[in-house]
Amino acid sequence: MSNPHSIPRLQADPDQLDFDGLRRRGIALLQELSGKQWTDYNYHDPGVTLLELLCYGITDLVYRTDFDVADFLCDEQGNINFQAQALYPPQSIFPNQAVTDLDYCKLIYDHLPDVEDVWISSNKNPHSFAGLLTVFVKPHQSLINRNQKASSELYEDLRAQVIELLSVQRNLGRDLAAIHIVQPQMFRLAGEIEIDDRRACAEVYADIYFRCAKLVSSGSQIMRFEEALRKGLDWEQLFTGPLTERGFIDEASFLDGSYDIDVVKLITLVRHIPGVKNVRSLVLVDDKGQIHEHLQFNHSDPNCPTLQFPSDAQQIHALNLIQGNTALVSINSNPNDEDKLAARLNNNYLKHDSQREIRAFHEQVSLHLKKYEFEYEAFRRNRSDFHKLIELPKPSVRDFSEYRSIGEDTPAIYGINHFGVPKSEPAEVHARARQLKAYLYPFEQLMANYLASLQQVRQIYSINPQLDRSYFSQFLDEQQIPAIRSVYQQNATPQEVAQILREQDAFEDRRNRVLDTLLAMYGEQFPSEEFKRNDCYHRNRVEHQLIRCKIQLLEHLCELSSQRGNASNLQQAWGNNNQSSLQKRLRILMGSVAATAEHHSPSLIHGLQEEYQFISDSRYKALLEKQISFPFDLRTKQLNPIPKKSSTDQGQGADYEFKFPHSAICESLLKYGVDWQNYQSLSSGEHHVWLCLRVSNHQNMGTPVEQYWPICLLPKGELEVFLSNLTEALIQISLDIEGFHLVEHILLRPHRDTHQREVESTFYSHRISIILPGFTARFAENKARIWIENLIAQHLPAHLMPEFFWLDFAFLAQFEKRYQEWSKAMQEYTLNAYQGDATLIDQCADQIIAFLNKNRPTQPNRYWI
Repeated sequence: MSNPHSIPRLQADPDQLDFDGLRRRGIALLQELSGKQWTDYNYHDPGVTLLELLCYGITDLVYRTDFDVADFLCDEQGNINFQAQALYPPQSIFPNQAVTDLDYCKLIYDHLPDVEDVWISSNKNPHSFAGLLTVFVKPHQSLINRNQKASSELYEDLRAQVIELLSVQRNLGRDLAAIHIVQPQMFRLAGEIEIDDRRACAEVYADIYFRCAKLVSSGSQIMRFEEALRKGLDWEQLFTGPLTERGFIDEASFLDGSYDIDVVKLITLVRHIPGVKNVRSLVLVDDKGQIHEHLQFNHSDPNCPTLQFPSDAQQIHALNLIQGNTALVSINSNPNDEDKLAARLNNNYLKHDSQREIRAFHEQVSLHLKKYEFEYEAFRRNRSDFHKLIELPKPSVRDFSEYRSIGEDTPAIYGINHFGVPKSEPAEVHARARQLKAYLYPFEQLMANYLASLQQVRQIYSINPQLDRSYFSQFLDEQQIPAIRSVYQQNATPQEVAQILREQDAFEDRRNRVLDTLLAMYGEQFPSEEFKRNDCYHRNRVEHQLIRCKIQLLEHLCELSSQRGNASNLQQAWGNNNQSSLQKRLRILMGSVAATAEHHSPSLIHGLQEEYQFISDSRYKALLEKQISFPFDLRTKQLNPIPKKSSTDQGQGADYEFKFPHSAICESLLKYGVDWQNYQSLSSGEHHVWLCLRVSNHQNMGTPVEQYWPICLLPKGELEVFLSNLTEALIQISLDIEGFHLVEHILLRPHRDTHQREVESTFYSHRISIILPGFTARFAENKARIWIENLIAQHLPAHLMPEFFWLDFAFLAQFEKRYQEWSKAMQEYTLNAYQGDATLIDQCADQIIAFLNKNRPTQPNRYWI
């Protein structure tokens, strides 16, 4: 196709943000606004000139907006803080937790170099428990090393490594049933192969043995990431499934249900080895001397084929290499092919003068095999440096906020450029120039503010929790607009400009929308509307709390997204860091992130038990009545509402030393004490007031009866500050409590064959129990419970069926005690490689099952399908 002989026509900007489009739009607006008073819109008109200058200035803003995204996100040194921008590299965001059996095979093969092959069988027996994994591991066998440690010790170490890895990567509703170490069955090569002189004979021999050994011994194939990229794979394909740090593993190699090896595969492999011309014959010989042309082993067989280089130099002649007319060994007669092979397997055929050459050749091959094995072992054990493989965006440093006044482009007669008005001109000319400069100032300030915001794009699209604005400004000084100080008031400051812009900045709304955009990049959505409807702790600050929660979700997105089905590690103690990803994710989505920084105990009621005394409502009321001058004859008419101070005024009490009243908490205080509107004051003399809490009870089995509890006596000047601290403390306590425990029924199965239980046959498979506190202000509301149950069900793996238990303080304490005992017993059992006496585990599981049966909710479960 010939090249066109014309220049392509310049197309107008479809968004009409070019000069012509802006000018047309400006003229149209001017005619609409002032067409009845002014009709001259020709080029010579000064007003049109100023309009064109403003249009020209806007085109500069449009031009700067069109740079690469990386340029907006870098700092002054040209570096991008990807973590602060919630931009994660491929190796962090693409991989996911192992889910399928193939994923687990890839994970084990990648993380454990001593594993030659692995396959997993999920228990699909309808009469057994679903979710149990049976792992078959084939240990690595060196071709030449005869000094490996005893097999029993090696196998136990390998078994422990597999258990440790699967404990970390365990999914909800799954557990390890058994690990079988497959025993190797040794084979060696025999046959005749023609080679050329491009490579040394010993090197070709070693290469043949090494490659055939990998084909025979390992069903898994791994390649370097560099090689996979050269073959056209992209990072999304390379990081599909669990992260493999040693190289790319094709999961197709794990799909075969058996080892099916014949000489055709071996011959095809050998023919592609550099230096090989032809393969005359090739077979496998077992340790009994029997010849095999086809091997087939099922994964349920106790043995698995392994290629072994002969330790006896006299046996190396079984695989004979022929270079031209020279053979590796010479045979006394000239038999046919079958007789030649039988002769090579017989040690009595060699000529006497060939013995020394055979031993020397055996040593050379051994050296090459050691080299190949060393390189392969280094490859299997070394982790890839993704920072060198993955090229991240490289930005250019630009000063987007740099501003130049449009007055510099006006005719000199206007007197508003850097030359100004000549001193010889009368005062009225100077005044008109200042007037024009002041007239243009709002337009210039708007454009300068736009550029300032453009410079701060990396702040706007960041997860910085300290960010408090979404619009940015800059103070135009003499460097940007000549003689602008003559227009300003004497006390004009940059803070005034920033304050004017702040009044127009709907920060919380804009900030939430930016964070929603960042979440949407990863397919995530925060339940903002449901959160607002069910949040009773941040009535006037709910938007700010949403910002905090979304930032928390973005900060931990890689873990919470890729490991969304991850369960707790059974080999670790019951702790705050040993929880399922579901529990961590739901705490953020429910808005309980305020407790995550200092909440180190896995117990939901640890703070109530250790720092406070949780008592019943009646005991708490009796405790209040013991106060001096307690107002027993309290009347509602005597109470006064307590005005709530603004956030600015509340900051004045930052130095106030707050002490929690009576060091005790009851359910009504926790339920009603979080809301400022439930408090009123009762005067007691000139200088003191009683802080009273309004509570409701249902003692009359009908309409709730309101009561006012005098909590404590305070000086009048401390009432608002004390109440602010009290409500914040109760909210913090509530957020600490509002988590949940997750019980996987598969882990409660009997670990002894003799242990019998009277439970339903479907109790263990794909079932979990969710234990929640039902005594906080939010969790006591039925509508909030429905939302929480649906939220948990939406984020659970689809095959798991949950059952919810809403417990009061006493029953929750009972459950945590039983669960902690079971968790400790389970940890000891798994650390012992699932071996030993399981009596204690079954006894602890019996107690948990009995507790669940006793406290099972009477109403049917809500379903979410």
